[in-house]
Amino acid sequence: MRFGAKIESAVLALLLAGTVACTTVPETGRSQLNLISPSMERSMGRDAFTNLKASTPLSSDQNATAILQRVGSRIAAVANLPKAQWEFVLFDNSQANAFCLPGGKVGVYSGMLQITQTEAGLATVLAHEVAHAVAHHGAERISRLIVVQGVGLVLISQFIKMDATSKNALMIAYGLGTTLGTELPHSRLQESEADRIGLLYMARAGYDPAEAIKFWQRFAEYNRAQGGSRTPWFLRTHPLDEQRIEDLKRLLPEAQLQYRPRGKEDPPATTTPTLPKEISKTITLINPKTGERKVIPWKPGMTIYTARRKAGIRPSGPPQLTRAGKLRPAKPATTLKAGDVVRWK
Repeated sequence: MRFGAKIESAVLALLLAGTVACTTVPETGRSQLNLISPSMERSMGRDAFTNLKASTPLSSDQNATAILQRVGSRIAAVANLPKAQWEFVLFDNSQANAFCLPGGKVGVYSGMLQITQTEAGLATVLAHEVAHAVAHHGAERISRLIVVQGVGLVLISQFIKMDATSKNALMIAYGLGTTLGTELPHSRLQESEADRIGLLYMARAGYDPAEAIKFWQRFAEYNRAQGGSRTPWFLRTHPLDEQRIEDLKRLLPEAQLQYRPRGKEDPPATTTPTLPKEISKTITLINPKTGERKVIPWKPGMTIYTARRKAGIRPSGPPQLTRAGKLRPAKPATTLKAGDVVRWK
């Protein structure tokens, strides 16, 4: 059965029965509207993940994939997601992105690894995305959209058919699409909720939750380099980086109480080797005017000029260098360090 037809059947059955499903989010106790059953969520997630794997190149980096599997299995072991069939896949894509579809289908884009850098950083991302699935945030988004559209049979049908494929519809519901008004503030609430649950999960899995703050600080630096800080707060689905970090600091004591490092036979995850050096040692080059963005391996002695030539990016003005979150003066002959971000005005 098609994805749209599955949603339509479930929603129509609920409407004809005159019922509205209210559930409770694990860990936080928040009440939420949910018109989609867990079994239907799992089916939708499985179908969407299958389509995504068929249309998106998979990473050939066996070392990074093994680390993803190891960290993912630890997070999955503490996640409250009954009947999940866990699957962790590393996609070959330079974007800094990750997601968890219903039923435990987790995807990480290779571009995210330049920001996670360590197993604890990767655990932060995975725990956050798994928390979205545990809290059924995608189903809640779909349910709220249906209600906002009037809960009429015609409008429901229009909502179901608004995307060309089931994959696109599900990915939009799970965070890759936003609408202003009612849905957008709720998305920020879901993000904050996933931060809290994710912090608890990584602590229970043996990762020091304090490492989450370090990851989000690195992510904030990356976001600033991308120009993300200029987006107005009311148009964001994610909390502002500074707000998120302050919220995590406030939640940290609760998570620290549940943090138990692993025994000698299985060392604490935060002290295991970091991700491969060739992954964390990269240079990011961005030309906002042309929309170009390239991530290339860093090599000793590399300059802005040689990096630009290697990446194939045309300069549109003087270069700007961001290093450790600080903007520095730069010239084409400036020698680069691993992790640097170069932008052209």
